[in-house]
Amino acid sequence: MIEIFIEVTDQLFWQGYAEQLSIENPAKFSSEFNDFLNLYNF
Repeated sequence: MIEIFIEVTDQLFWQGYAEQLSIENPAKFSSEFNDFLNLYNF
């Protein structure tokens, strides 16, 4: 599921956004990933 999250956020923002966010602000990355899981959990 994390691969899908990374792909979607990279498409919404820019290539490498998810990786940059995970390095610069891990708490925000986790928060956004958890929001993604809650919204799109199949």
